Amino acid sequence: MTVPAAVIAQAARCWRAARDARLPVQQRLHALLAPLGFDMLAPVIDSAMTLGEGCLGRPLCRACPFGAGGDEALICGLLADPSRLDRLPRCMASRRRAETDQMFAGALASAIVMMELA
Repeated sequence: MTVPAAVIAQAARCWRAARDARLPVQQRLHALLAPLGFDMLAPVIDSAMTLGEGCLGRPLCRACPFGAGGDEALICGLLADPSRLDRLPRCMASRRRAETDQMFAGALASAIVMMELA
């Protein structure tokens, strides 16, 4: 991956803050990512995060049950290896649907391609 994990983590936190404040998410992401040379990733990250919430059935980057790494670590891990989606905890399985999983996996694959082009 050509995009540092720290940048993805910053973007995940920025996305959450914008969503919570009901601000334009992609504009906020663009403002964060443009100075770093990753401005084209704003819509990709927005899509991956939005579909990630749908897949997991809960808000991302808020009271994360995954421990110290938080949701930022989860998202970075899924972007690095989308097959991890199949290994998410079973406690979430009842809230997940195959269609949502497929859309999220597609968003992750798209994000990986875009990050390689960044």
